[in-house]
Amino acid sequence: LHYGLQCFEGMKAYRSLSNDNDDNDLLLFRPDLNMARLQNSMSRLSMPGSDFDSDELIKCIQELVRVDERWVPDGEGYSLYVRPTVVATHPFLGLAAPESLLLYVITSPVGPYYKT
Repeated sequence: LHYGLQCFEGMKAYRSLSNDNDDNDLLLFRPDLNMARLQNSMSRLSMPGSDFDSDELIKCIQELVRVDERWVPDGEGYSLYVRPTVVATHPFLGLAAPESLLLYVITSPVGPYYKT
């Protein structure tokens, strides 16, 4: 059970559908904007570390997607949902800015929202 502050972002990794490459490149959709929103959310929640190096986190996420490549579905509308999450980990309940945080990223394969 977790009662602390938390924030998250959601983005997708997908396989290129382009016919001009044979290696089925994995692509992230606008990760720079997702990192900017995560930093903004952290700042609004008075979470320390909101000035993290977004380029480094994007590199880590790219490596995670590479490692989880088998979980990226093929086909138009299919993708790997990627959720960077930050949770406060201080060991008490109360109204105060968190002093310690945990940042983690989860992934899950997803299909199209609407079947066509």
